[in-house]
Amino acid sequence: MLATPDQHKAPIYEALCSYRDEGAALLHMPGHRGGAGFEAAELAAVGSLDFTEVPGLDDLHSPDGPIAEALELLARAFGAGHSYFLVNGASSGIHALLLTVSQQGRPVLVPRYAHRSFWSGLVMSGARPVYYPGRIVPDLGIVVGLDLEALEQRLEENPQATAVFATSPTFFGTCSDLRAVARVAGRYGKMVMVDEAHGAHFRFHPALPEPALQQGCAAAVQGLHKTLPVLTQGAALHVAAGAFPGTRLQRAYSAVTTTSPSYPLLASMDLARRLMVLRGEALLEEALRRAQWCRERLRRLPGVSCPQEELAQVTGVTGVDPLKVVIAVEGLEIDGLQVARLLRERWGVQVEMAQPGFVLAMFSLCHQPEDWRRLVAGMEEISRQYAGGARRRRRPLQALPPEGEVVMTPREAFFADRVAVPWQEAAGAIAAEAIAPYPPGIPCILPGERVSREALEYVREAARMGWRIQGATDASLRTLEVIR
Repeated sequence: MLATPDQHKAPIYEALCSYRDEGAALLHMPGHRGGAGFEAAELAAVGSLDFTEVPGLDDLHSPDGPIAEALELLARAFGAGHSYFLVNGASSGIHALLLTVSQQGRPVLVPRYAHRSFWSGLVMSGARPVYYPGRIVPDLGIVVGLDLEALEQRLEENPQATAVFATSPTFFGTCSDLRAVARVAGRYGKMVMVDEAHGAHFRFHPALPEPALQQGCAAAVQGLHKTLPVLTQGAALHVAAGAFPGTRLQRAYSAVTTTSPSYPLLASMDLARRLMVLRGEALLEEALRRAQWCRERLRRLPGVSCPQEELAQVTGVTGVDPLKVVIAVEGLEIDGLQVARLLRERWGVQVEMAQPGFVLAMFSLCHQPEDWRRLVAGMEEISRQYAGGARRRRRPLQALPPEGEVVMTPREAFFADRVAVPWQEAAGAIAAEAIAPYPPGIPCILPGERVSREALEYVREAARMGWRIQGATDASLRTLEVIR
């Protein structure tokens, strides 16, 4: 531990600059020779800091130099006992945690609406998933948080479960009551680990939702690149002090992490940490002020709404990230997909997501006033042109079908032989692929589960209604892959 950590430092970035400025003959990887081999000036600039693990630049898997110092600064900045740089994206943090806490065939509690990285982590670990549901906003068809009562019931039914995983915030910025989750799980002797991919900035402003570690969770995985000025794939795994004694987590981390880490990626995380500690609160304050202005303007528009407070009032939701702007467009003649296309073609605004009933705009502390103004200007014009008219709305899907019986672990299903059978004949078989209508994006067929007739009918009905079906090998839904 650093006696007097100086958050003004950026050890990885400073070490890279020092090595670059030595002007040595670079007779080592990578082949572009410090950026000199790139024809494009932009790549050459990035390549000038793209070195390998030579003396002075440390080793990500066994750090004792600038990487070790940067990790200590990262942990202190995020309130963790220890932190890990994730250069394979947040997915590798989920994989490392599942490998650490899981045992072959033992149950682990996972949200039904979890990111697909959970499924690949379950394949690696061999754990048996016990899924618990989330809470859905029917009008928008989005999941906004977990169902605490259902989670406790699953804990009661599965005393052999090794751990509890949660997702908070959701893609839409809604946060669950993780303090209550940790308290409930603690009564059963289970640790809580959180996919906090979209919440890396929460730590740096008091008006934002409380981070997972500060609510008593054992670990949190953050996609730093999602909300901070970090190169894509840059992420971090933060663990509470004393949560993982021994070396198993370190071994799991090394098993899923490349032995050729990107130094520009590491440097971008190092610099972002420094920025957030020194200036993050002031930058976020300005961003939050702009978010409030944006919502006030959008809420005046006919045919448009910004359901932030409405999302916050859903049972179990304890906060909403103001920088995730959900714009509901049910009062317009056109749907969200058409709104997104108009925003891009006419106003040069590319939103993060578009669905029939809404568009989602993601902002960060890096966006400038012009970015906010262009979104508002585009929506004002769209409202003027398309508000008040009648359009054929897609009726909401009925309640989700019952979850399938877990017959095989995802690992067993992954390695099993599979065969495509006619869709209407798949009931009773064991699924070999994941099928999810979007929205809400919750899989109703998962590998290793017995396929129910209700699930087959639900997917077919969703397709007839025009919803997008994710995961099906046969997009026509004439066949389904099942275990042979």
